[in-house]
Amino acid sequence: AFRGLVRAYKGMDRLDDGESWVESYLAGNPDSSPALYALGYIFYLKEDMKRAEELLNKALELDANNALALNNLSAVLLSQKSYVQAVNLVHKAIRVNPKEPMFFSNLETIYKRMGDPDLIVTDYNFYLKEEGEDPDLIRGYGMAVGRSLRQSSFRLYDEGHLDQTILKWVEIERIYKEIDHKAGLVPVYFSLGLLHEEKDDRQNAKKYFNRVLMLNPLHIQAKERLDDLG
Repeated sequence: AFRGLVRAYKGMDRLDDGESWVESYLAGNPDSSPALYALGYIFYLKEDMKRAEELLNKALELDANNALALNNLSAVLLSQKSYVQAVNLVHKAIRVNPKEPMFFSNLETIYKRMGDPDLIVTDYNFYLKEEGEDPDLIRGYGMAVGRSLRQSSFRLYDEGHLDQTILKWVEIERIYKEIDHKAGLVPVYFSLGLLHEEKDDRQNAKKYFNRVLMLNPLHIQAKERLDDLG
């Protein structure tokens, strides 16, 4: 709720009003970790990193499991190029709430700033092998890896590397199967069908368009591609 409030004030370009409101709330609720997070978030948006860091640390002193404060503090530390600390904080946030995609996206951003975007794949493979690991956590990492691979595939396609692009999508297929992300397989199979069609590999194109229809019989574009392929 506090995050939504801050974002609403930001959207209206009224962060100063948001700051006043949260400070008024804190006057009556000085031990509110969510409110301290909100005020820290406001100062982060104002690019006052010193004040943001102070407030977010106070929020975490009151509630060490305030996942949004952990995540926001990691963003502050990222701005200071304190990469290891930033990574550790996001890992903690993910442990608290593995269903929040934003945390995984922020972790990807940190890894990219570190110059090693493949670390998200390393994380995924590590947790996948851990017995008894939270399936939500594995799924979150798998979705993050899928996004990263998809971005790589777009880059490879733009560079004209069709075969390598296909391999990236095959990797995404494997991961989505591992995390049981059936809905995600529909665009994966459709993309593979289009790529094979572009290669003039009609047999594989038909195979993947048929896989789309097995998961989503109402997929109009896959039906049209199959009709065109004969």
